[in-house]
Amino acid sequence: MKGTWSAITLLGLLVISAAMAQEQPATILRHENFLVFSADEGEEVQIAVNSRKRTGYRWGDELRLEVIDSNSNTTLEQSVPLDTERVISYRVGTTGLHAVRVSSGWNLCTARVLERPWALVAWGQVPLSICGSVARQHFFVPEQCESFSIALMADVKGEGALVRVYDAEGNLIAEQAGDFDREERVVVEVPEGADGAAWSLTLESPEEEDLALDDVTFYLGRGLPPFFCEDPQWLATFCAGEEYQPDLIDQRIAIEGARGLGKGDTITLTWQMDEVPADRVVALRLTAQDVDYPSEGKVVLNGHEPFFLPLTGDGQTQTFTLLINREHLLAGENTLEVTQDPSGGSQGMGLRDLELLVGTRVKEFRGW
Repeated sequence: MKGTWSAITLLGLLVISAAMAQEQPATILRHENFLVFSADEGEEVQIAVNSRKRTGYRWGDELRLEVIDSNSNTTLEQSVPLDTERVISYRVGTTGLHAVRVSSGWNLCTARVLERPWALVAWGQVPLSICGSVARQHFFVPEQCESFSIALMADVKGEGALVRVYDAEGNLIAEQAGDFDREERVVVEVPEGADGAAWSLTLESPEEEDLALDDVTFYLGRGLPPFFCEDPQWLATFCAGEEYQPDLIDQRIAIEGARGLGKGDTITLTWQMDEVPADRVVALRLTAQDVDYPSEGKVVLNGHEPFFLPLTGDGQTQTFTLLINREHLLAGENTLEVTQDPSGGSQGMGLRDLELLVGTRVKEFRGW
């Protein structure tokens, strides 16, 4: 294991020093966004917000703020009138990670937690929505991560973005500009030795005269902790859990024979195991394509209750890691039966690169 967080601290300071040479833009939020912070019971947390009108428009949406505690209970609800700055005090009732939902509707806001680490949430189910300005955001690239994606969408005509991605030493690794009228994923390859560290990204206006940075929704793709921090040292608070540690895999067993399945097709795949692993995590890793609805890809392992492949989306391909019950495995021949269910209107799907993973730690991944 690398000295991950000591590396983040040192490299993060270098990045901050470089960033401080120029003034940071504010992160202006629009619609619904989430912040997170960690605190102990009894602490007083200060949340600073600024609710503002969208220039040139008249929407009546006040800022709505809610705090969700570590037990997933909403413990504070408050409205902030337009054109108002406010610091909201919150007495922590449960120790652990808390979320702050800030809903500005069609107007704008800024929000931050004072005097402690905090992060913006940016994942598929809870994307980050900004409007016209965003500070440099730092995110964690875990060990063993070879590539990752960042999804962006700016679906209003004349709006777009230039995204630049930097490694922990400040080297520009990838950049892409466009109108992003439909959601696109910017794929970033991680150079050898650059994993296990805090990276960063910036969003700016594209150089094209007919495009400007305005409303952009974006999020971090699979394999990345879904947190953005303005200070890279804060990432340690949110990304140190076991779910972000590298897999510890002892054995990989290839499962041959995967292919495309047409309407209603069933394929049976087999493999051999000398013995059922004791006290180990077992997972099935596979790449699926064009899985459009929850019942389309039915999987039966050794005749047990079926489970279903996660959705990839129409024409989309994703790689999943699915934990399986070790008691369902057999010493000797094992069978995996996969059926394409056409009842939702799909004419087919595809499978490839199946393997069984056995280890002391294997993280499950079911999608964005």
